[in-house]
Amino acid sequence: MILVGIAFTIFAYVKRPWFHQLQLESVHYICYSTATEAQTQQILNLAEMLYKSYTSFFPNLKIHKKDKLKLKLYKDRDEFKSYNLTSGWAEAFYKKPYCHQYYSEDEVNPYHWMIHEATHQLNAEVAHWRLEKWLDEGIAEYFSTSTIQNNRLIPGKIDRNTYPIWWLGSMNLSGDLEKDIKATKIIPLNTIITDSGGPHINKYFNLYYIHWWSLTHFLIHYENGRYKGRFLNLVKDGGKLETFEKHIGPVHEIQVQWYPYLQNFAKTL
Repeated sequence: MILVGIAFTIFAYVKRPWFHQLQLESVHYICYSTATEAQTQQILNLAEMLYKSYTSFFPNLKIHKKDKLKLKLYKDRDEFKSYNLTSGWAEAFYKKPYCHQYYSEDEVNPYHWMIHEATHQLNAEVAHWRLEKWLDEGIAEYFSTSTIQNNRLIPGKIDRNTYPIWWLGSMNLSGDLEKDIKATKIIPLNTIITDSGGPHINKYFNLYYIHWWSLTHFLIHYENGRYKGRFLNLVKDGGKLETFEKHIGPVHEIQVQWYPYLQNFAKTL
């Protein structure tokens, strides 16, 4: 049994060759695919919408990437999982230089996982930022939860049919911040920003993603963009606790403003 376990572990980590059946290109992307041509073209179109929205959102962005960004599109979930045995729970993932995702005809939005991972790709390969985990994930969630309308991705306009938005209704926040922290319905922002001392992410996975998304959305949109300019400076500095308090303000004060902002979303979405 031990030998079988070792053999399976080796098999899981040895990359099997995957052969694409289709290769399509757009202005900024190249996609290797086993999905249909129409599905592959749709994903490329959405990636270009993201690219345009992302590069417009961050002013004075110095674009360092010269080669086209790379996507791998699998025809379905079974194929995606069979070639990426170590992907675990992930429905898509980014590992330089590829964004990996599958096409799901059963979902309302068969693309928001790709937008999330493609945003990580833009952070790493185009902007060349070195971001703290909360900020890297928060920016990726910010774009992947945004509505696509009239062939445009509209940053910050929330699409209810995206992750983690569909989990907001299950939060059942009390309105008492300290009470909800004790009940592990809220994780202190100091913990979120430093990525230390909080509940185990395997048990509170969705809660972490809600925090990363909501804090990013708050910093961009609270009181008609009160913190947006300072947020952009924070991104350039990477998002550590000391730079957060330098650009935004004391974490405990921001937490008091952010909590009702999140609670309102939890009620209305």
